[in-house]
Amino acid sequence: MTLEARVADRQVPFDEAAEQHVIGSLLIDRDAIFKVADLLRVDDFYAPRHQRIYAVAQALLERRERIDPLTIQMELARREELDRAGGQAYLRALAESVPTAAEIERYGRIVRDRAILRRLLGAATSIAADAYDEPTDIALALDRAEQRLFALRDESANAQLRHITASLQSNYEHLTDRMERPFEVSGIPSGFREVDYYTEGFTVGDLIVLAARPSVGKTSLALGMSFNIARRGHPVLLFSLEMDAKQIVSRYLALNSRMDLLALRTGNIIDTDAAAALHGLPVFIDDTPGISIMELRTKARRASTHEKIEVIIVDYIQLIRTGEDDENRVQEIATITRNLKSLARELGVVVIGLSQLSRAAGDSGGEPKLSTLREGGSLEQDSDIVIMLWRDREETPPGAPRLINGSIAKNRNGPTGGFQLLFESEQAKFFSKASDDGGPPA
Repeated sequence: MTLEARVADRQVPFDEAAEQHVIGSLLIDRDAIFKVADLLRVDDFYAPRHQRIYAVAQALLERRERIDPLTIQMELARREELDRAGGQAYLRALAESVPTAAEIERYGRIVRDRAILRRLLGAATSIAADAYDEPTDIALALDRAEQRLFALRDESANAQLRHITASLQSNYEHLTDRMERPFEVSGIPSGFREVDYYTEGFTVGDLIVLAARPSVGKTSLALGMSFNIARRGHPVLLFSLEMDAKQIVSRYLALNSRMDLLALRTGNIIDTDAAAALHGLPVFIDDTPGISIMELRTKARRASTHEKIEVIIVDYIQLIRTGEDDENRVQEIATITRNLKSLARELGVVVIGLSQLSRAAGDSGGEPKLSTLREGGSLEQDSDIVIMLWRDREETPPGAPRLINGSIAKNRNGPTGGFQLLFESEQAKFFSKASDDGGPPA
């Protein structure tokens, strides 16, 4: 989208002097391009002639050719763009106006920041145009507006190189802390020793996928984890697309009580002690059905500004929509998982997403494979940890806890392996089967 030179009598954001300083630095220092090559794009420059010169400098860099006034002039002439770039006189004037290329990074950031502001104006113009068209689907219009802004934010987030010394220092401090507290996990504990044995707790920035067939207990395990995490003082944000807030609160009451879940839901028994214990628990619930991934990201951002959210749980991934009509389901799931992973990195939180398994996982009767994750391989690709749950075909005696099998099917930064948990269906509650002796899970 092109912008007019003036909008409502105000100048479009750009800094001609900064652009000239960057181009002039490239002309007098052949190594200056390496300081801004990962920072600036061609369209970050506002002046068309600066765009042409910078595009030529990038082309010379890709061909590993020397960058100086002569080579840039020859390449511009070869492309028949020398006159439109200002000609030989303008190139000479730029080179003579810059005494040193030492400040190219600072001026490069100025050029980039002005380009971001121009793109923000472009996004605002598109959003305004959509609003003037008076769309009938307001929710979809809001999703598109948010998507434009999120795309701009993701685009403008430029990962800077870090020297290994800083990372070594951080790693040394982490290892020192672990040596002083050897019996504590390094991340956020799930509350189930069988899981923490493999994961060392959940690490901020990670996307955790908890997958199972229907009625195996993935929601109960996720709620159990969130309850344990919140009790340790880590705020949890729960997006429930399947159950409403009242049902979730009933589950939490059952987790903190010895009473039957059905009795608690029907009001036959009121456990005031369990309710009092839940009061003040740092758990925030959003039960919007059919929420879009952009709306989810917006609400997560807002919650993080008011509360230091550390864990986000999504129940479940296949119920999220993207707001786009032209994508097939596999592409939609890929968009959703990509956004969940970037959300975890951006907010510095753990994202736990529940997922369905395909029918093939239930038919085999054995341990599910990563290939049985429903609708595409993006769940396997984007996740850092994949936890699978399944149950044996043997019938459980009445009144006895059901044995649920589990496995860490993928662990980007640790081992994989199997474990077992006990599930009490009357309370919808998981129990640890292993003894707390520091050894491997049973």
